[in-house]
Amino acid sequence: MNNKTQLSPSKIRERKRYTIADVNYMWQLFTSHKKWFALSVVLCLFLAGAYVYLSRPSYNILGKMILIDRRQSNTNYLNVSSALLNQLPSSISSSMNLNRSTNADNEIQILKTKQLSKDVVEDLGLYTEIRHQKLLKSRLLYKNQPIDVTVSPEILQTMNENLPLMVYSIRLTIDKSDDGYTVEGKLKKGKKKVDIEEQTFAKLPAVLHTEIGDLTFTEHQLLMEEDMKPFKKDYRLKVTIAPPMMVAKTFVKRLTVASASKKAASVIHINLQDESILRGIDFVNRLVAHYNDRSNQERQEEAAKNEEFINGRIAKIDQELGLTDADWEKVKKQYQVVEPKVDAEEVIGKKSTYETQIVNFGVQQQLLDYLSEYVDDPANRYELIPVNVGVYSGDAVSMITRHNQLVNERKMLLKSVTEQSTQVKLTTQLIDELHPVIQTAFKRDRESLLLRKRVAEREYNRYMSRVENAPEQERNMTEVNRQRTVKQTVFASLLQTREQVIMELANTVDKSRLIDETQMFKKTKPKTLYALLLAPILGLIFPYVFFFSRRSMKKNIETEVDLKVTTKLPLAGTIPTPDQGMCDDAFRLIRNNILNLLGKGQKTILVTSANQGDGKTFCATHLAEAFTRTGENTFVCNLQEILPPGVNESIHPDDLLAHKGLHQKLASLREAYDVIILDGLEIDQYNEALIGGLADMTCFVCRPGKTPKAAIQSLEKLKKENHLSSCCIVLNQ
Repeated sequence: MNNKTQLSPSKIRERKRYTIADVNYMWQLFTSHKKWFALSVVLCLFLAGAYVYLSRPSYNILGKMILIDRRQSNTNYLNVSSALLNQLPSSISSSMNLNRSTNADNEIQILKTKQLSKDVVEDLGLYTEIRHQKLLKSRLLYKNQPIDVTVSPEILQTMNENLPLMVYSIRLTIDKSDDGYTVEGKLKKGKKKVDIEEQTFAKLPAVLHTEIGDLTFTEHQLLMEEDMKPFKKDYRLKVTIAPPMMVAKTFVKRLTVASASKKAASVIHINLQDESILRGIDFVNRLVAHYNDRSNQERQEEAAKNEEFINGRIAKIDQELGLTDADWEKVKKQYQVVEPKVDAEEVIGKKSTYETQIVNFGVQQQLLDYLSEYVDDPANRYELIPVNVGVYSGDAVSMITRHNQLVNERKMLLKSVTEQSTQVKLTTQLIDELHPVIQTAFKRDRESLLLRKRVAEREYNRYMSRVENAPEQERNMTEVNRQRTVKQTVFASLLQTREQVIMELANTVDKSRLIDETQMFKKTKPKTLYALLLAPILGLIFPYVFFFSRRSMKKNIETEVDLKVTTKLPLAGTIPTPDQGMCDDAFRLIRNNILNLLGKGQKTILVTSANQGDGKTFCATHLAEAFTRTGENTFVCNLQEILPPGVNESIHPDDLLAHKGLHQKLASLREAYDVIILDGLEIDQYNEALIGGLADMTCFVCRPGKTPKAAIQSLEKLKKENHLSSCCIVLNQ
């Protein structure tokens, strides 16, 4: 508040306590500490610039991939195969159908697997990271490094075999100078670190020996002239070699794979956050390539195993079919019949229905028996189980699928590690544990088929018994014909399945392809504009919160701003320091503000404070002079000076306030004077219940650095509890 500004009564009574979000308080706090605010803004701008300079960039690399249905590559064959399947019983055709719909969600999960990313890391050599260290800034080098670091197969094998029990990593520093290349670093084995002896090579290529293998350093021969500029003089490189699986995990964390939309579920967006644009593009492209390679390899292995199984079944059924054909011919010759005679259409219709069911159940039973025989063979323990032959329950299908996944994983692991590695042992154990469960599922499915077959046979026999005069030869021919039909149906189904498997082997179409060029979508960090815009804002917020908190924690009033934050009581004015002068103007303003606070007929003003030496006597005297200059008949005195006759000066303050003579004296003074100013005691010496009747206005003198905030709050509490009729504060500087 400006000392030359007189407040209206409404503004004085309605003034609210300042909070941390008040604009006026913000401005006063800023103007009183503007140097610190300016310094804070400059510091935050410097830190923002340092952040932009030192932070590693990150780019969003986007690749668009579409899933391809391989069945579209041979439409004519599929049409023929569908026609053949339609001629078979429904249960047989459903069990022999190899067509499987593409599940985009499953393919997304495959693309995000760590094993697939590990293949990409090993293919691109991303387990070796080279950085150029200059002026506190570290820049990633990818295909533009002056030195290539080649890792021996022994190092990769050691790193892969010991995961996850032991993590090996190598950190090197390569300093290029006129003397050559100086290499030093550490080999980390779990929590243990081993120093690699420092070596200096006059020229490259050179080999560095470590405990787990050799590192070869060669000059990069394909660098462009522009890429060679930073490395014409001395330079320093930081090299980090980590296990491929650990590096793959970091890439998977930064990888986002999702369908483009619900309508275009087969179009998949692959987003990768990476520090290098070129490395990110290479990773996404190779990820799709390895996804196709792995899919083709698994498909070829599965189709080959299915073909091997089907050929064996065809040879066996061909032999059994020859026997049933001979039996059929023998029965026809024995009874000299060509077609059986039907007794009644209704009975024959029912009989045919259950006969068909018995045939279907027999086919399914034989297929299950073949599969059980295949699974029980120890030689097939770690081979794929055909999933396209036979009818299984839901449990059996899921377990066979899980078995085949584990077998594929085991075969992939054996390509890079031995059977004694932890990962291979764990996968083998899971396959062994799943084997008896699959056998149990086959047995349970076979028992279910037998039960359903018995029910069908019982119904079939019941309708057969209703056939009158059914000749014995018809029953014999029916039995032989049923066995013959089962064999023929199974044989035809297996032939059709084999042709489809052969076409699957011949199909070379990839499962997916990129439909657009992989490129940088946008730069995600550092966000230079945001950092530079946010820096000055934070530069203003930090000192503001600091000074506000600092002032809030102080116990005493320091400035006028502290007073306004502490209380809602009106501030009548501020008494300046002697060197500031204009003391008369200050008391003139205080006088006018007090007059605005006094009601009609109110004339007694009590001047008090929290401590001795706060200047209440000085304030009372000069305030009386200010009232006198306006022509008011003013009376000013110390409260002890108007003691009633016969009252000792050592009387207790409470007794004095309650004394009848004191109130009579004050009443007479009110009749004689226009304004009465009482220089009273400290506020804590008054009785709360008696102080309200002493004066019409209480003027509290506050001394910066001396008056406690608690005293101001106590005064405000007395005002709220109506112990004081009216109250104001004078800040005495």
